[in-house]
Parts: sequence; C-alpha cells; structure tokens
Amino acid sequence: MRKGLLGVLAALGLAFGQQQVTLFWSGAITGATSETGAPYGAGVEDYCRHMARSIPGIALNCVVRDDRYDNATTQRLFEEAVDRFKIPIYLGYSTGAMLQMKALVQELKIPTLPASNHVGLVDPPNGDYFFIPVSTYSEQVVALLEYIAKQKRGAKVALVVHPSPFGRAPVEAARRAAQQLGLQLVDVQEVGAGNLDNTALLRRFEAAGVEFVVHQNVAGPVANILKDTRRLGLAGKIRHLGAVYTGGVDLLNLAGEAAEGFLWASPYFTPQEDTPGIRLQKELVARFGRPATYVENHNYTAGMLAAAIAIEAIKRAQERFRRVNNETVYQAIVGMNGPNAFRPGLAVSTKQGIEVDFTRSERTGAEGLRILEAKGGRFVPVTEPFTSALFRKVHYGK
Repeated sequence: MRKGLLGVLAALGLAFGQQQVTLFWSGAITGATSETGAPYGAGVEDYCRHMARSIPGIALNCVVRDDRYDNATTQRLFEEAVDRFKIPIYLGYSTGAMLQMKALVQELKIPTLPASNHVGLVDPPNGDYFFIPVSTYSEQVVALLEYIAKQKRGAKVALVVHPSPFGRAPVEAARRAAQQLGLQLVDVQEVGAGNLDNTALLRRFEAAGVEFVVHQNVAGPVANILKDTRRLGLAGKIRHLGAVYTGGVDLLNLAGEAAEGFLWASPYFTPQEDTPGIRLQKELVARFGRPATYVENHNYTAGMLAAAIAIEAIKRAQERFRRVNNETVYQAIVGMNGPNAFRPGLAVSTKQGIEVDFTRSERTGAEGLRILEAKGGRFVPVTEPFTSALFRKVHYGK
C-alpha cells in the first residue's frame, strides 16, 4: 500500500512537470553493523521524505535498500540505481564496499556521500567524487591523541581497532602522530564482535603500563571491553577513548555504568542541544514512528546530515543550472564553501558560521570535533569544537 501511494505521488509530480530525482541509499539495515546502519538509513529516509516536495520543479523519490553489509550486494544495488533511477548522487555505507567501488564511482562520475569516514576514500587514486560528510577516522584518532598528550606528556597508549579496513584506517596516522606528540604507542590490537571475555587483552595492557586505550570500532566490542575493565578493577588505571562510531547512546545502553568516563570524539550536536537540526531530528522520529531511542541516536543524526547535504546539492543544482544530474550536483557540492557553506544545524564547527563546506580538493565536510565524556548516562562536551592541528602533517606531509 505504502509503495503504491508513493508511486501515485511520484506520478502526480511528473504530471505537473516536475523532474523526479531519486535519492538512493544502501547500507546494513540488517546483519553486521546494523546497530549503526538501521538508524543511519532511517535518518536518510526520513529527512528525504520530509524534503520530498521542497524544491520547486523537483519531486524527490526516496529509496533505501538493505545490503546486509555485503560488498557484492552493495555494488549490485549501486549499479541498479544508476541504470534504473539515473541517480545524480549516491549515499553509501561501509568502508569495504566503498573502497571496492572507488574506480567505478570515478568512472561514472557519481558524487558519493559514504557513511564511512575512511580517509582512503577521498585520497587518490579515484577519490574525486567521494565527499565525506564529517572528519575522517584518522583525523578523529589523531585528535584524541592530541587530547591525551595535553593530559599527560609521554603517556603510554594502546590502539584497539576493528579487524577490517574500517578499523585499520587510522593506524598509520596514529603511529606517526604519537611519535610527533611524544606519546608511547605500545600496542595495537584488533578486536571484533563476540569479544565476551577481554581479560587477556586488558592484562596485556596492564603489564605494558598502558594508561589510555583509543578505540576505532563500533559500540559493541568497546562496551564489552569497558565492562571487563571495570570487572578487573582497572577503571582507575586505564582510560578509554574512541572515534565517532564507538560512542553515543549505543555505548551507553550496552556498557551501562561501565561507560562512565569514556571519552568520545564526535562531530555532532547532542540531543540536549537546541539547534535546528536536532529539533528536526526529534520531530522526524515522532512523525515517522521510529523507535523513541532514535531521538538520541547519533547514527540517525549522521544519516540526516548525509541526506541534507545531498538534497541541498540537488536544490542548488536546480537553482543554478535548471537541471539535475551528476555533473550539476557535483558542481553544487564543490561550491559549498565560504559564504555558500551549508548550515543544517547537525554538526559542530570551528569556523564562524560555517558548518559544512567542500571544494574540489577538500572533500571532508564538517571538520569540527568535540571530546565528550560519558557522565550520568549521557555524553557531555568537555572541549570546545576543534580540528586536529597535526593530522594533515602526519597524513599528507604538510
């Protein structure tokens, strides 16, 4: 019934001379990492439905597909979207699939906004059409190391990362940053789902004198490590920190009281902050009947942000060129800078009045970060928004 109604509405839009433009996302609604993918996809879909008739001359067709975290399925869905819907922009998801598709995206010249923040997506070769909505995992981890260096000079640090390209993304940048900052990076371990007993890992860190553990992972494995840290009486000895997909409401729910004191690098405003984007998130969750927990879920916020950037680019392409295709949308995205930067009220910024900006060479959007601490069942900011002072030096050599 719902699909039939959407089809009727689309047909009515075309009847009135509107161009139908499909906003297409595929990601892990089920399967591995679906705790991230399901709310992210909901944020994309709900924001798109909210904006479906907001652009004069354009009727947005909102399509969300489950790829079950399978790279082959992701590529098949992308190719179908290109052939069937003639998509002018693609919203993607996982690191592995996006890296696999880089050459194809470059060949087709389809602007792509991934949920993955892997720096390799925007690096050459074949990175010209990838636009990461926020800072990269590598920059987030380097920023956390900078924070640690301010807390204790020469501290001993360990990295715990997901056993995948997603997890390994920031390791080399972290090694170089630790050396520059005078930190001792004494261990790097890979930990995935099913880590129900982390005693050996934590005793290894204790024996090495590790004082801080930086995580690049999803919330589940981190929560298990935090609970074991507390069980073993190590909470006073080892402090845990993590990049964007480690924290938020998922971690609080999974780790419970063991999450207390966890430090999280996030580009997003919190549910307690009164911004246009966060007010809209609360409205959309209620309007579209999503789980009440999505009001506080930063993955839903992230999906909204990706959709907002894409739809703003479609809007600007229509206004500037009077046609929407992959080339005009690309031009609209790379023009989002200076006085034309985009301000959806979903992410923090270090630049006055600028939230999201892109150029042809700078293809990460909202680069501001804050460190937030888990206190009393919520994350509260403990720093002002900042960007890493060291990341570009250790990654790009400048």
